[in-house]
Amino acid sequence: MESNKLFAETPPFKLFLRAALPGAIAMLASMLYDTADGILVGRYLGQDSFGAVTIAIPLVILCFAVADLIGVGASAVIAVEHGKKNHQTANNIFTIAFIMLVTTGVISGIFFFFCAPNVLALMGAQGKVAEQGTIYLRVWTLFLPVMCISYAVDNFLKICGKIRRSTSIAFISAILGTVLEYYFLGVLGLSVEYAALGYCISITFSSLYGIWPFIGNKQILKFVKPHFNWTQIKEIFVNGFPIFMQNISSRIYSLLMNAALLSLGGDIAIASYGVLLYSGGLIQPLIYGQADAMQPAIGYNWGAKKKDRVLAIEKYIFSTGIIIGIFAFCVSFFFSEFLVKLYLPEGTQELLNMAIPAMRIHAFIFIFSWITMCTESLAIALKQTKISNLLSIFMALIFPISSLLILRPFGLDALWYVSVVSNILSALLSVGCLIHIYRKHFKGVNSDGVDGADAVSDDTQEEDSQLTEAELTEAELAASELSSPEEHVDPESISRAQ
Repeated sequence: MESNKLFAETPPFKLFLRAALPGAIAMLASMLYDTADGILVGRYLGQDSFGAVTIAIPLVILCFAVADLIGVGASAVIAVEHGKKNHQTANNIFTIAFIMLVTTGVISGIFFFFCAPNVLALMGAQGKVAEQGTIYLRVWTLFLPVMCISYAVDNFLKICGKIRRSTSIAFISAILGTVLEYYFLGVLGLSVEYAALGYCISITFSSLYGIWPFIGNKQILKFVKPHFNWTQIKEIFVNGFPIFMQNISSRIYSLLMNAALLSLGGDIAIASYGVLLYSGGLIQPLIYGQADAMQPAIGYNWGAKKKDRVLAIEKYIFSTGIIIGIFAFCVSFFFSEFLVKLYLPEGTQELLNMAIPAMRIHAFIFIFSWITMCTESLAIALKQTKISNLLSIFMALIFPISSLLILRPFGLDALWYVSVVSNILSALLSVGCLIHIYRKHFKGVNSDGVDGADAVSDDTQEEDSQLTEAELTEAELAASELSSPEEHVDPESISRAQ
């Protein structure tokens, strides 16, 4: 099987290059498309339409947050079951996940199609903003059942060893969406509903492109007659809860932060904060993307009891995270003026005097944020539910809001330190979680020489084909029987993560 060889036999460094780097670049492509979407709407449709899209998008993200919960939760469970050779269980979870994703899209689509005007009114939208926001949101609802699948299909493809196809999904969506949206708005001069249509067509097409390899049940993961096991469904939700919590918590924190900035610094403070968010939005996906792309490989080797390979792979993930973090800090700190003017070329001197120092303060988050993202991704892949949920709640909600409440009385300048303090606290908590994971599951495990051993293994395999897959399975079973109880994964203790 292609994914068996990829995850179990490929040397860790080669596996990392093949899976993680494309995953990070694909994540960056998606973020660049989001940036282009905002620029196109603002430039060709004007302020009212831009406001309508801005107020409607959080509702769309809310729908996708549930789909993301299902996709991430199911993928981690499937990867581990696949590593344990429980293929029937993995296929059942795979099938159930698809049904849940489509059902989520149908229910949320019906709700927001009919309730869009009332929901937007509750959010404070009025006049043209409310009218165009309703139109924009309703176009999205028509495509939700298919688009929700996009939040899981890339990981399903990775589990099957289809790394290139998984990576290409993000590029197809970004390129097709940008071209369509520019054609609709810039060339034809159409209205806001076509901004949504361009986005929806691109995601729908990429979703169908991702689903296609599974048609005909020719992959490792196959559609089967579903058996709705509530224990498995619960595990999916528990494992995906950290991602859902992050999506919801970030919205709550953004509302509170915007209110504080508006009251202390007015529109200029909001504009400055927007620059910080956009700059971070281009860096954080690189860190998260490379860690997320390796989750199927980590989960497979964890389920197969190959802890030395798990450690070897994680060394590359964490090393890459710190390199990206230091690079991002240097760029944000030493080129802060360039970055501010890149986003706000016509900004007033007052705005520049506020945004540039804020950017330099904000740069310090990159030194610490990689630790939390990589740790949370590891906990998810290992199905360490309690740890991943703990990190998610504290990182996305408790630390940011607590820092905001403590620093707000000290004035506007103190607000720029909120993210820095929050990320430092999250990093300290992550280090504690890493120590706990290592002592409990990896103490005494040696990852040194894994690359060399795997390389020799590959050469030996070509020369000696007498060891069959059945014999390998018997050898693994014999080894597991001789291993100590600590070497086995306790199903209750690994209920799941982000």
